[in-house]
Amino acid sequence: MPPKGKSDGAPAPLSLRERNRLRTRQELLDAALEVFAEDGYGSATVEAIAARAGASKVTLYSYFPQGREELFRELYEQINNELIERVTEIYATDGHFGARILASTEALVNIAERPLIGRFYSIDDPALDSALNPVRGHASRVTADLIAKDLAAAQELRSLRTTAPPAAIAKLFVGAMTSALSEVAKERATSRDILHAMEALVSAL
Repeated sequence: MPPKGKSDGAPAPLSLRERNRLRTRQELLDAALEVFAEDGYGSATVEAIAARAGASKVTLYSYFPQGREELFRELYEQINNELIERVTEIYATDGHFGARILASTEALVNIAERPLIGRFYSIDDPALDSALNPVRGHASRVTADLIAKDLAAAQELRSLRTTAPPAAIAKLFVGAMTSALSEVAKERATSRDILHAMEALVSAL
């Protein structure tokens, strides 16, 4: 019989040591986000990240053996996963295909409007290729697949004006969304303008 207040299969509470390790790990990630957002990838150093977190280089490497590259990749994938979760929720609801494209665009723009996250996610540096190859395009692929399936269904119902391949249309929309994220993050466009422009594009379908 399980102890009072617990149910079968319930996870055991974390020990103090495990909680401390998780907290230290997150502090290192938070520090890395700040340094990357401020300095970009090429100018960010392990020393600066460790110092920002109030930790040593030895501590940082014990949590992230690949150092700066691993920190960047994990932060990037965290944002990918947040976007995937939000877009998946959008496409799990009923509605017009155009409304779902706009809602997906808004989810991406909301990321861009968060100062640190937006600047970080829009960093474009050739040196990042090796770090991001395993995760780059993850959220974009999921979003494009969802849009393509939605448009294909609409095409079958003859709800689309165009006969262009849904997969090609989806890739173009996702490319526009990605570009919009960078523009908003760098304050070269407002979210309102982006959503208004996207609405114009969607109306052409």
